[in-house]
Amino acid sequence: MSRIACCAWFFSGLLLIPFSSSFAEPFPQKTLIKSLGSQKQHLFDLISKVPRLPENPNKSIVKGTPSNPPLPGVLGLDLFPGTPHFIGNGIGVIDDDFDIDTIRSATRGETFSTVVRLNDTENLLGITFDFRFDSDRLQVLDIRETRMDLDFSGDQSFVELQAVVDFFFSNELPDLPSVDNFAYTYNDGTGEITTHPGLLLDLDGNGVLSFVEIHSYAREFLANLDDTDIPFWTEIAARRPGFNDSVEVFDLVADINDNGEGTDNTVVLLRRPETPALDFGYDGNAILFEIVFQVKENAPLGEAMIQIEDSSAIDENFADINTDTRPVVVVEGGSKVVVE
Repeated sequence: MSRIACCAWFFSGLLLIPFSSSFAEPFPQKTLIKSLGSQKQHLFDLISKVPRLPENPNKSIVKGTPSNPPLPGVLGLDLFPGTPHFIGNGIGVIDDDFDIDTIRSATRGETFSTVVRLNDTENLLGITFDFRFDSDRLQVLDIRETRMDLDFSGDQSFVELQAVVDFFFSNELPDLPSVDNFAYTYNDGTGEITTHPGLLLDLDGNGVLSFVEIHSYAREFLANLDDTDIPFWTEIAARRPGFNDSVEVFDLVADINDNGEGTDNTVVLLRRPETPALDFGYDGNAILFEIVFQVKENAPLGEAMIQIEDSSAIDENFADINTDTRPVVVVEGGSKVVVE
C-alpha cells in the first residue's frame, strides 16, 4: 500500500476517531493497534481509492517540491541508541547518544536493541514508513512504542496495572482470558467511561492475554515508574498540559519475520478540535519506535542491511491529505549489521 493511502487512513481517518459520535468509547491516550482483522481490511479498501503519490526513484533521499518541501529532520535506524531516559519527574530527557549510528557488528545468536529516530524535526504531527531487513541473517524479536495509558492520565498507574493483572487471573490457569473480555472504567472528569482495550494488550495477536504479555506490561510499568524507559516522542508529548492523544500502528512480529519487512509503521498525535494547531506539533529529536533484532544462529557471515523506505509525514499545519503530506529525508545507505 502506498504512503498516501496509509496517511489517508491515519491522517484523515484516525484523527477523527476520538471525537466521532459513531464510536461509543474514546481510544486510550497511548493507543497501540497491531491488527484489526476484517475491520482493518475494510478501512484499507476505502483508502485504496485515494490518489497515489508518484514513486520516488531515489528512496534514500526524498526530494520535495516548493509547495511540498521535506519535513525538517533526518530519519534513520540507530544501531547504538545508548540509554535515553526521562529525568526530573519525567519532564526532562537525557539522550546523549542521539546520533544515528548505522554500522555495527554482531555474532550469531546476539540480540541488540535499535531505535528509529527522526532527528532535528519541527512541528511533527505524524509519520509513516516501511523497513526491510536481511531475513536470512536477522529476525525481529520485538517492535514497540509506549504501551497504552488506560485512563488518559499521561502515565501508567498502579491502578491500571492492577486491573490488567486481576483480569489475567480471572480465569483458572492454565486457561488464559480472552482479550475481548477486558473492560476498564475510569472517570474522565465528566463522568465514568468504560473502555474495552484488550486488543491493545495482545502483543502476539492470538486473542488471549498470556504471562509473557503481562510480564512485558509490568516491566514497562516499572521502567516508567523510575523514568528509565525510552522517551518516545509521543510519551514526551503526552506529558504536556492538556489532552495529547496518539495512535501507533505496526505489524505483528511473526508477520514481520515472515515477510522480512514491517510496512506502514505509523504514529500520529491526535489533536482535539478544541486544541489550537499552533505549537501542537513536536520539535526536536523524536524517537519513533524501538526494534529488537537477533542474529540468527545459522546466519551466513557477512553484511545484513536494514533499510527504511517509503516515508512521509504531516506537520501541525495538516488539513488536506492530497496537498499536505510531506516527504521525509532518510539516512542514505540504510543501516548495516556485520555478522561475524
